[in-house]
Amino acid sequence: MRAMIRSSWLLLACFCLPLAAGAQSQSSNTVTLRELSIPAKASRAFEQGMDCLAKNNPAGSLPHFQRAIEEYAGYYEAYDRIGAADLKLWNIPDAEQAFRKAIEVSGGQYAHPLLALGAILDQRQKFDEAESVTRKGLDLDPQSWTGHYYLALAMFGRNRLAEAEQSLRDALYWKADFPQADLLLAEIHSREHDYRSLIADLNDYLRLSPEGPTSARARAMRESAQAQMFRGDGKPAATASQP
Repeated sequence: MRAMIRSSWLLLACFCLPLAAGAQSQSSNTVTLRELSIPAKASRAFEQGMDCLAKNNPAGSLPHFQRAIEEYAGYYEAYDRIGAADLKLWNIPDAEQAFRKAIEVSGGQYAHPLLALGAILDQRQKFDEAESVTRKGLDLDPQSWTGHYYLALAMFGRNRLAEAEQSLRDALYWKADFPQADLLLAEIHSREHDYRSLIADLNDYLRLSPEGPTSARARAMRESAQAQMFRGDGKPAATASQP
């Protein structure tokens, strides 16, 4: 049975978490040859689009990225940034189309659009494809903590809980202060009825996000788990300090 991913959590991850910062490393000779092939007008338009994104003006960035592509059809980074801008504007179908185009133009050799597409597919509950594209992105950028998180969402959606937990551990290895990962771990342990681990997960989450958008729900979930543990073995559920 497939799990229903709560879209509010996934969308929060999409818009608030940075994905892979940029292209994976390549040989300096390859990078130089490609950079030399990009016309100056295209590079200038791309940088103008990046400036708009940095100033939180995603709508203003789009014409610059589109002009960059007009000047240089192989500018897959521009397609990728169009997708990022569309995400910020909540234009999810347009973002998906842009990321798919970036993957096509780059020959699947650019990590960011693969990971971003994986996040969108998680939100759409297309978990099989989400797993596939996210794994390809992680092959290119294995240190992407958000990539590991999106892979965990796909595994959770497919009810492959052990793999989901391992992916979250991988995410936390690269970024220890990651409350969303703790929250998804709590969901995994809730499904497994592992209340002691669930309470520890929620304590970690609330320590990092005491007033977050799901903190009230996390506290209620922790109280319920404590009650379950008390009924199960007659002992207090948790001795650790609670935020």
